[in-house]
Amino acid sequence: MKSFIRTVLFVLGSVLLPLNAMALETGSYPAAIWIDPEGCEHWVLDLGTEGMMSPRLDREGKPVCGRSTEICMEFPDDVLFKVDEAILSASAIDLLRSYFSKEMASGTSSFIIKGHTDSTGGTYYNFDLGRARAEAVAAIAREFGAMTQVESYGELQPIASNDTEDGRRRNRRVEILCE
Repeated sequence: MKSFIRTVLFVLGSVLLPLNAMALETGSYPAAIWIDPEGCEHWVLDLGTEGMMSPRLDREGKPVCGRSTEICMEFPDDVLFKVDEAILSASAIDLLRSYFSKEMASGTSSFIIKGHTDSTGGTYYNFDLGRARAEAVAAIAREFGAMTQVESYGELQPIASNDTEDGRRRNRRVEILCE
């Protein structure tokens, strides 16, 4: 149980600290939505040294849960981006346009796009890089009229060991969830 609580606190910290940095620059504290492992949504707000979190409720006062956590497409970053960059290659743009065109034609019009990195950079750098990559993919989706939500997990959700080049390559990815 302690391990789970530490993991939740670490993930929340990774979401809240960048929001605090943004607030210091802009003078406002943006709220964000964090989705727990069961798919329930929570409002989070970083107020500097302390933060707030509360469950997101529907109009009837019930928690908003059951959000899709199924990945409908995953692109390894080496297919879309050069290492340590967030600029899509021309072939990546064509690939993404083809993908979103097919998804929109099949009736899917809302996507959550998640950026992930390996652990070679610092936590904040990786968070920003993951977000920039997810934003680049989201821009292509919006060309087709899609609604997008961008999330970055930086190095926090590896699918392989960061101790090997192959593991780091697998961890650098962009996931697309279809809603």
